[in-house]
Amino acid sequence: MAKGGAGAVVLEVADVDEHRRYNSTVIGMFDDKFIPKYKEMVDAIHDGGSKAISQLLHAGPIPLIKNDPTQYGPLCASSVPHIYNLNAIPQSITKEQMAEIKQMFVDAAIRVVRAGVDGIEIHCAHNHGLLGTFVSAIHNKRTDEYGGNLTCRMKYPLEIVEAIRQAVGPDMVLGVRMSSAYDEVDGLTLEDSCRMARMFEKAGIDYIHATHGSLISSANIMLPHGTPQGFFANRAKAIKESVNIPVGTIGRITDPEIAEELLEAGVADIIFMGRALIVDPELPNKIKEGREEDIRPCLGCNECVTAAMFGNGFYCSMNTLSGHELEGEVVYDENNKGKKVLIIGGGPGGLEAAKQAAIAGYDVTLVEKENYLGGQFELAAYPPTKQEYACGVKYLINQAKKHGVDIRLNTEATKEFVVDMKPDAVIVATGGKPIEVKWITESAHPNVIGAWDAIRGSANIGINIVVIGGGLVGCECADMIAAPHYCRQQYARKVTVIEMQDYVMADDFTPQRAQMMVRLMDKNVDILEGAKVKEISADSITYVKDGEIKTVKHVDTIISAVGTQSVNGLTEQLKDLDVPVITIGDAVAPRKIHFATREAVVAVKNLKI
Repeated sequence: MAKGGAGAVVLEVADVDEHRRYNSTVIGMFDDKFIPKYKEMVDAIHDGGSKAISQLLHAGPIPLIKNDPTQYGPLCASSVPHIYNLNAIPQSITKEQMAEIKQMFVDAAIRVVRAGVDGIEIHCAHNHGLLGTFVSAIHNKRTDEYGGNLTCRMKYPLEIVEAIRQAVGPDMVLGVRMSSAYDEVDGLTLEDSCRMARMFEKAGIDYIHATHGSLISSANIMLPHGTPQGFFANRAKAIKESVNIPVGTIGRITDPEIAEELLEAGVADIIFMGRALIVDPELPNKIKEGREEDIRPCLGCNECVTAAMFGNGFYCSMNTLSGHELEGEVVYDENNKGKKVLIIGGGPGGLEAAKQAAIAGYDVTLVEKENYLGGQFELAAYPPTKQEYACGVKYLINQAKKHGVDIRLNTEATKEFVVDMKPDAVIVATGGKPIEVKWITESAHPNVIGAWDAIRGSANIGINIVVIGGGLVGCECADMIAAPHYCRQQYARKVTVIEMQDYVMADDFTPQRAQMMVRLMDKNVDILEGAKVKEISADSITYVKDGEIKTVKHVDTIISAVGTQSVNGLTEQLKDLDVPVITIGDAVAPRKIHFATREAVVAVKNLKI
């Protein structure tokens, strides 16, 4: 990111408390032993041409790593369980503990200064960590001088700010990250936040990092696809108008034009970008160089933050180097010139493989049996809120064309075709197709269609619909075909989703799942979980739930959304060819986009021809 042109890099939160760690992967800054490695990061940022800012946090009520839970349990302004740690009632922090933790913040600040940072940012946002709970009426029920009205709830965070300022001196940049509002009952309001900003300024803060929301509704923090660009900018503007120090805004700012407009209009002084720089760390440089078409778009899929939160590594659907930065990019090799690589399939894996192989110097041909490119990725842009996926498909197509890939549509690859092409290597990226269950598709009902056809609009859909399967595709399908607003109007569509598991979208931990559920409820979609279809007639579906047999009557459309299966028969047919054949993406197993794009890069790097 530093080499990519960012003016400053705010490092991830650093734990100040050894005994109440935020999680197992967060940086620790509670001991001098961490300074040398931290300095290496700071030096790397400086070498890249950027400033380094350290962010300090005390986990408070949500420590995920505890040395001794009986002695070092969660702490909070008051004994109010946090939504991220509901099974552990936090201890109401004592004044003695407050003094100890204030010193922890000071000691951590001194350590990061010794490591060479250019600034320090105190995390006091999102109803998050110890300081976030102090300012929040949701968790602060104290009756001493640290509880009650906003002035009293701000007393402890301000004491920490003042102590850090005294320790690091007047010249060290000191900022605070705070929410512009929570949008929750008893949560901070915009008016509260404007007052807080003025208090922080008076205490010695140099800039405000104005974020938004609380962990109660994570989609208000990690804004998913479909959220307007600069969604919280006007709230940052209100805070900016309340103080005389710089104010930065964040929140789904991935379009450089929007970022520039916010600065030019005086809405904010600083633009903070998170996922936009994860997907493309070179974004600032590409803007400077007039290469906007080469900026890799963020889908807003939130796979990056979800993976990090749940300890599944770190990855990005579009940036194949995310989490693998030390590997380095695919580079041109003169020895590859004239060697032919055939890519079969024009989905995300095939397009990424084609681009990377072309960069490596190969003569690349991509064949796709359909008359369009993108595969399931193209289809993924159809449901509500997912237009940004179309930007991802467009980017992959344009990049493949830019690098000289020979793209052939309406071309189905058979074994004979491959042999005639005489490639030096083959990458099979034939993707997946819907699972067709005969007892559904060959039932007595006259109008059974697949979810993909329903989403694409290539099948007739009635007004009383049952979707069998409550995974992501089934729920997106219901979201798309249900009446946009439930007003009890006559002839409005009625949609029912039947799912065997106890929960729909059970394997989706992204913030947008909650938004999806809200939309489905607003559209009066019936969601039957833990229900198993027993019988399908010409106009009804009978199912079993909780041991009871029930029937949905007058069903005029059944949509099958029971999953995806690999299309990989060609891999087996090509196994006796005397050239490397590598299979990637859903042709290996149905999974998410990042597996396809990542495996595409690995395949190209592993080519031995």
